[in-house]
Amino acid sequence: MKLRRFTLVYLAIIVAIIIVSALVQILADFDITNAGMALIPAMGASMVEGQAFAKAENRMPDTSEMWGFARRASVVILGLILLSAVAFSLALPELQYMVSQPYGALFVAGALLFQTVMSFLLVRFFLASGAKSVLRTRDRQEGRG
Repeated sequence: MKLRRFTLVYLAIIVAIIIVSALVQILADFDITNAGMALIPAMGASMVEGQAFAKAENRMPDTSEMWGFARRASVVILGLILLSAVAFSLALPELQYMVSQPYGALFVAGALLFQTVMSFLLVRFFLASGAKSVLRTRDRQEGRG
């Protein structure tokens, strides 16, 4: 499993979500953004990585491989969300104000930690799901041939 590919797919999904959200806002005057959208990149990038692993190795990743990759991916995710939190806190006065409140920074840190932990679990789950889908498809195609 390749952390670089995971990171690039993760970032591409973030950009796609931003573009789709902006287009819906502009065209339909409806805001589709929500907190749950922060977890979509971890799910999508993990599925892609699991599929790529299964295609390359022709097997399911071991449980220890998946947990190990989930740990490394979570460190990358934490770094990316910390960078985005700093960038948004500089750009958005509302976030600056919230962080300056007595427990505001603690609340933001808790939210970032929650997102990291959830991403860790999602990466592990969706790695397996992505690999299983490729292997099942291959098994079905071989059964017909």
